Amino acid sequence: MLVVSNQHHIDTLNELLKGELMAMSIYKETDAMQGDEQVMSMLQKFSEDHKEHARLLADRIRELGGTPVTSTGMAGAMASIASKINALRGPSHLLQQVYDGEDKGVHAYEDRIDELDPESQDLVNTIMSTDHDHLKLFKERMESEKSEH
Repeated sequence: MLVVSNQHHIDTLNELLKGELMAMSIYKETDAMQGDEQVMSMLQKFSEDHKEHARLLADRIRELGGTPVTSTGMAGAMASIASKINALRGPSHLLQQVYDGEDKGVHAYEDRIDELDPESQDLVNTIMSTDHDHLKLFKERMESEKSEH
């Protein structure tokens, strides 16, 4: 039987999981569209990180007695279309959109961490640490993009 107090944690974790699924999808769909090898390999690496985050969140949701979401819904579809357009516009456009997406993801974690149980908070802190590293690398790459132009 599902413990009622876990349902809020499960719902919150599922919202965060949707963000990870969205990030994975966007990276996967746009990395091959990049003519820039460095950006392509960066997106592939980050996609792998988000895949691992999604797995960890899904495992935690199951531990709490819930069922992990498997789709991002309409928001994911819209983000995917925008990212493909930006990928076609070139690395700087895509990098800016992906950076903004990562930043939103980090804020989503920060905004919801207090709603979670301690074990889920530890997991979310680990994920946020990786995402902060992503932001740093994106920022560095965007700066080098600007100085090249």
